[in-house]
Amino acid sequence: MKTIYIKILVFVMFFTGVLQLKLLDIAWENFKIIQALHIVISIVMMLFLIAPFIYKHIQNYFFVKNVRSIDGWLLLCTISLLTLSGFYLFFIGNRGGDIFGTLSFNLHLYGSFILIFFFIYHTNKQQKPNISLQIILASLISFAPLYAQTPKLSLTEIEGKKDAHHSEDWTNSIKCKSCHNDIFEQWSDSNHKHMAGSNPYYMVMETLAGEVEGQEFRKWCMGCHNPSGIATGLGKTTHAMEGNFLSNEMFEKNAKTLKSDFKAQGNFRVEEGVSCITCHQITKAQSKGNASFSLSLDRKKYAFEDSTSDMGRWFNEKLINSNPDVHKKSYSNPLYKESKYCASCHDEFHPKTDIKIVSTFAEWEKSPYNNPKDKSKHKTCIDCHMTNLQNNKFSPLKAVSTDGGVIKDDVKVHYFSGSNHFLSGLKNKTHEDQTIQLLKTSAKLDVDLKEGKLVVGVTNIGAGHHLPTGAADFRELWLDITVKDKNGNVVLSSGKLKDDGNIEIGSRLFQKVFGDEDGKPVGLLFWKYKKLLSDTRIPAGEKRVESYEINKNVQYPLEATIKLNFRIYPQWATDAVKTVYPNLPSPPTIELSKVVKEFK
Repeated sequence: MKTIYIKILVFVMFFTGVLQLKLLDIAWENFKIIQALHIVISIVMMLFLIAPFIYKHIQNYFFVKNVRSIDGWLLLCTISLLTLSGFYLFFIGNRGGDIFGTLSFNLHLYGSFILIFFFIYHTNKQQKPNISLQIILASLISFAPLYAQTPKLSLTEIEGKKDAHHSEDWTNSIKCKSCHNDIFEQWSDSNHKHMAGSNPYYMVMETLAGEVEGQEFRKWCMGCHNPSGIATGLGKTTHAMEGNFLSNEMFEKNAKTLKSDFKAQGNFRVEEGVSCITCHQITKAQSKGNASFSLSLDRKKYAFEDSTSDMGRWFNEKLINSNPDVHKKSYSNPLYKESKYCASCHDEFHPKTDIKIVSTFAEWEKSPYNNPKDKSKHKTCIDCHMTNLQNNKFSPLKAVSTDGGVIKDDVKVHYFSGSNHFLSGLKNKTHEDQTIQLLKTSAKLDVDLKEGKLVVGVTNIGAGHHLPTGAADFRELWLDITVKDKNGNVVLSSGKLKDDGNIEIGSRLFQKVFGDEDGKPVGLLFWKYKKLLSDTRIPAGEKRVESYEINKNVQYPLEATIKLNFRIYPQWATDAVKTVYPNLPSPPTIELSKVVKEFK
């Protein structure tokens, strides 16, 4: 066999081994294939190709031509050690605590680089140009994108000299309660507060993402759901503890665990979710998704602000209240009134493929609500999601934002009403009510009977983005249709729930469905999204029409009952989460709009 072919085979073994380095963090589904190929290719090549070649090479040069080459013998020793260590790892393994396993692992890993060095040097001392060197350089160039384009899982930038902050650099949200009690109480049961450890759906998804894509991939989730964890260098979200027991915050009200943690440990345990300090120390935000904001914790502090004693904290509050201008400037920014402030998390792309998974801000940008030239039509994110509602209408809250402060005509509430009424509702019915009211402002129905068809229109009249938006593959918005004849017999039915809680097949849903590269729905693994299988959502201000065939022989008059239903999570997703959180109830179906009409 020609030397050039042996060189290529050695480099194939080398690079299938290099691809298994933790540094590259290859997705597990790819890693397991590369690992198997490396083992099989190495064994076959060594036994049937490389070993016979080495035997003939030694016989020819050492015994026949009487060539004495020190680097040749070093090369042989290196190959022998790599072969023995490889066989040991495969047949016996590196099981932890085993000195031979650890030795074999390190010999096999670092010896491969020594092998390449000796191999190039030995086989090409007399050759110009160096063909082997050309091969390895070409290979390295081809693999360079793996290093140069390693995806950044979180785009959060921490301003200042530190790469990561210590937990003591953060101000616990409990400290804000002493002066902003109403705002704190609103936030304490909100979904922004309960974004991570106390959110069962999130915890299952972050864990699943880590298991499927590698533990480092958790940071893609944490950037928005657990920013304080990212900023302090944590690699995963952990559950809160009560002594030696896990704390169940799913049904907990008023941030009970946060209060007890702060009382016992101060700032030592960083709070999960989006805290007061996270939002109010963002200095820059972009619509690039994946937590594309800048955080600064280098703010001006009053005396005793970091005190751990009750007296010190009390004295610090008095100092702030006596001259609050610096405090106000430290936690305020004109950026907070702009929609791009929210875009940093509510536009989301895949870190490896750049495919947009969530485009809420981009949808708003193209909507009629993005109209800064006409103030009467222009609405930002906070105009809808941080304004109080009453009787399904926006009713700005006249109150104080600071205890003892001036009464404002429109205090921006911190319920952060969106679509997830369910999880916040487990803790606080006011939260749930605010969100359901907002949902009911989003759409209207119209219905008619034309040429033997029931025609139903759904218009997005209130949402400044697609309806639904966000992780819309997990949002269920659908039509529930019942038509009865004059005798009360059902002649048309669609959109009913089956006994297992899932929506019956053939129902008309307004959603997007993600597929993988083969066009199969990705289900829970939404980050596997490569192809958009369907998108029937309704853009802001637009209308979708669905028609249903009516049997020609029905007896009139007909009574049609049309409902527009919403459910925050599909039953199949909830069932998956319940395997880990059996106490989790199933989300209810919310009726957003209803029309009953008779046709004669």
